[in-house]
Amino acid sequence: MNIKSLLLGSAAALVAVTGARAADAIVIAEPEPVEYVRVCDAYGAGFFYIPGTETCLKFDGYVRMQVNAAGGDAVFAGDPDLDEPPFFIGGVEEGFTFNTRARLNVDARSDTEWGTLRGFMRLQADALTNADAAYGMDQAIVQLGGFYVGYTESAFAAPWGLPGISRFGIIPTDGGGVYAYQQRQQIGYTFSGGNGLFGSIVLEDDVLDGEGYMPDVVGVLGISQGWGGVWAKVAYDESEEEWAGLIGMQYNIPNMAGSNIRAGVFYASDPNAYALGMPVSGVLGANFVEWSVAAAYTHAFNAQWSATLGGQYFEAFDGDDAWLVQGAVVWVPVTNFEVRLEGTYAQEDDVLLGDDGDRWNGFLRFTRYF
Repeated sequence: MNIKSLLLGSAAALVAVTGARAADAIVIAEPEPVEYVRVCDAYGAGFFYIPGTETCLKFDGYVRMQVNAAGGDAVFAGDPDLDEPPFFIGGVEEGFTFNTRARLNVDARSDTEWGTLRGFMRLQADALTNADAAYGMDQAIVQLGGFYVGYTESAFAAPWGLPGISRFGIIPTDGGGVYAYQQRQQIGYTFSGGNGLFGSIVLEDDVLDGEGYMPDVVGVLGISQGWGGVWAKVAYDESEEEWAGLIGMQYNIPNMAGSNIRAGVFYASDPNAYALGMPVSGVLGANFVEWSVAAAYTHAFNAQWSATLGGQYFEAFDGDDAWLVQGAVVWVPVTNFEVRLEGTYAQEDDVLLGDDGDRWNGFLRFTRYF
């Protein structure tokens, strides 16, 4: 065997071995591409795209714990001189109570040729002193463009989808003074203009009567700009065939971000679902307000500290009158954490068999927003 034959034989053997090894090799499949969550900035901070869709989703809410205190002369039932607690002050148990709440908001939105399609729900759970924990769906709304249907606060208290300037009471505290807070099933249309003009027309389920086919009607119209805003609300109670109205304004103090003055006037044609209750006895349905005027001032000392002081005067249909003072101090030591101390004092004529009555209540609250 010559050198040439030896080299050819070695090469053939090497090719054979290499082919055998190649036949036994394991082929590793390429990994599927990962679809990462994408930020959706079309509707503000916190939204992200649901993977595989063009729907934007947001979760937010808060967890809070609140210590309440109440007292006064206006007794819900029994002897006003009773010294064996608990008894009730304007519908609030005298002494200290506790309330811990968890709230989760789920907001889904997507663009369509008819406008934004939105689904919103608010889930809430409360643990109260001397009561079983309550939890469940607190709000739910379906909205397409300006048209919406669902269950949320009455438009007379907090119109859905409109600027916050027109929501809740005149005094910018948790209680907002006294206003006709309630939640209703409703069908409505809302609009907002580029110049700050806003409004809505809403049909609300007549929850107080439940008979017949005609709903209550609420209309809202206002304007919100950098200087502040003005707004008006009118509500018609179909069952009582009576109405109530509110005109409010807010002025933002120049060069003092977060500081403002608010004022408003309430009027009701007769007792109805949208009339205000007197601040002490009204929670029992014992007395309703014909007219009321309220004003408040909020001062922002800096990014961490602010305070509010407001007052409200009431005159009932029977001629009795009442007033209240409400104040709050808010501390935000870090982002998304708030400590709020708030209190109310109210006095009313003819609460206890012709005697004047008063009540006070307040709370200390710790809230973590997310």
